[in-house]
Amino acid sequence: MTTQTLQTNVNYRRRDATESFISNDEILAYLNEGLQKAQADYDWEFTKISTSFTFTNGSSMYALSAIAVDNKFPIGIFYTDDYDFEMVSPDDVRRLSSSGNYNMYATDNAYLYVDTSFGSGTLQYHYYSTYMAKTSGGSWIAQLSTSSDVPLIPDRWQSMLIDYAAARCYQKEGLNDDYSIAYNDFIKSLERMKREFPSRRKNTPKRMIHINELSLTNKLPKSKSNPLDQ
Repeated sequence: MTTQTLQTNVNYRRRDATESFISNDEILAYLNEGLQKAQADYDWEFTKISTSFTFTNGSSMYALSAIAVDNKFPIGIFYTDDYDFEMVSPDDVRRLSSSGNYNMYATDNAYLYVDTSFGSGTLQYHYYSTYMAKTSGGSWIAQLSTSSDVPLIPDRWQSMLIDYAAARCYQKEGLNDDYSIAYNDFIKSLERMKREFPSRRKNTPKRMIHINELSLTNKLPKSKSNPLDQ
C-alpha cells in the first residue's frame, strides 16, 4: 500500500475523521513510528541487501558510512566460492590481521573490520538494512515520505501499520479500549511475521584461540551465487 492508501485506511478506522487535531501529517508520523518499532524489534528477511567495496591489503578498518550507511547488522562477506569469511570479534581482527592467514570480518559501531588470506580485492558485503520503505521507483529509504512511497513490509502484513497508527490516534482521542485492541493487533502481527521470516543473524565468537576456530568448510551459504537467497 502507498503512504496515501495507508493514511486513508487509518482515517477509515477513526470514528470521527473530521477531527482537525489529527492531520494526515501526524498519521504519517505514526506510520513511520510503527515502521521504526518493527525495524528495531527484529532483523527482517525483506530488509536484506548487499553492496560491494574494495578491500586493500594492509588496511583492515573501513567506515560503514562509506560502504553501507543503512547498515544494521552483518549477514556475511563473499569473495569467490573458494573463500569462506568468518564473523569474529573486532579484537580478533585487530589481533590476527597482520598474519594474512584468515578470511574474517567484524563490525564495531561505525566501522567494518576485514582481513583476507588472498590480499586485495572487491568484496560483497551482505547485511540487514535499517531502511524500511521505498520510493515508487524502487529506491530504498529510511521512512515513508511522499504519497507514493511504500513500506518494505510485504503487502499482506502492511495492515499492521494501520493498526499501529490507528492505535496512536485512539490514544490521543482518549479511546483507551480501541487503543488497546489496535495496539495488540499490531504486536500479534509482529510475532506472526517473526515466525514467517526467521532471522539469519549470527552470534560472534567471544575470542579465537586456535586457527581451527576459523574453519573454512561446511559454513557456506546454500547458494554461493545468491547468498541472500533472493
